[in-house]
Amino acid sequence: MLHILLLILKIIGIVLLCILGVLLLCIGCALFVPLRYRIEAVRKEGEGEPPVVVTVKVTWLLHFVNVLVRFNGSLSVRARLMVFTLFGLPGREKRGKEKPDETQRRKEKRRRKTEKLPDQEEREGSETAAEKEEAHGSSGSAPERKAGAGAQTKSCEPEKQGGERGKPEETETDKGTDSAGADGENEANPDKKPSLWERIRAIPDIIRSIFAKIKSIFENIQYTIQNICDKMKSVSDTIQYYKAVIEGEPFQRSFALCKKELLTIFKHLKPDRFEAALIVGMDDPAATGEILAVCGILYPMLGPRVNVSGDFVCKRLEGRVFIRGKLRLFTFVRTAVRIYFNKDIRKLYGLLKKGGSVNG
Repeated sequence: MLHILLLILKIIGIVLLCILGVLLLCIGCALFVPLRYRIEAVRKEGEGEPPVVVTVKVTWLLHFVNVLVRFNGSLSVRARLMVFTLFGLPGREKRGKEKPDETQRRKEKRRRKTEKLPDQEEREGSETAAEKEEAHGSSGSAPERKAGAGAQTKSCEPEKQGGERGKPEETETDKGTDSAGADGENEANPDKKPSLWERIRAIPDIIRSIFAKIKSIFENIQYTIQNICDKMKSVSDTIQYYKAVIEGEPFQRSFALCKKELLTIFKHLKPDRFEAALIVGMDDPAATGEILAVCGILYPMLGPRVNVSGDFVCKRLEGRVFIRGKLRLFTFVRTAVRIYFNKDIRKLYGLLKKGGSVNG
């Protein structure tokens, strides 16, 4: 029994080790196997020629993954896993031609459908006409109904008139009493003009209100000036704080590290091969000469792999550009880990949040 249990544990351990080995192998391939790219652009002038033909090919793990993008007036994309096509744009056209018997059958079916359409329209027209006649027959008693409805409305009208007559009307005497009461109230409460004594007594109150308004205005001005001064002081303190952070050692070391890592990334992003052969021609030969002069100045940077020649007779732009290179995921992961676990960058992050002091 113990032997069987040990055998089961052994098998489970072997399976787990195999799974772990496969995972490590996949992670190692993803990190260290480069992603290779190849870009080629060709331009030729002439009738029937596309303006530019661009081909981009990306491969990974000895063409285990293969992506091809091509543009020659229309875009086409193809993605393969080994020999199996995972994605294609546009889709593949159906291979093989249809048999003549099948094409004839389809044509006959279409003809039958087109012949049936007018017969169906005639039938639908006859059905609609019959429905209209039936609707006419059922509406024959419509005048009688209208006459009955007219009689009912006539019988209702006198009742309405009688109800309106039964309402009590306001008499002229009531109206007269209302108007007289309103006039009496107006006479009892006329608009009295203040006397001279009352005006003299109101002068101190007016002066106090004026002084209160002036005082409130000056207080508001003082409050706004104080707020502006406080804001300017806080802004100057913030500027001084961040200036001290930038001049500190953590920022200087962090900046040097980020600069170094970015240069490393750009170095790995640089293509392994770059070639260009161009023919440039402008309407004005002087403009063509200026372009060639600029290319000559940039020759130390471009190198012998870039060849630009001029056409002083006609206007044209032709040539071929070829770029090839590779990228590794390990480069970006290494840069991210170094920046994330750096003590100076963490310290700088805390200082920029204004959570600590300048010296902390």
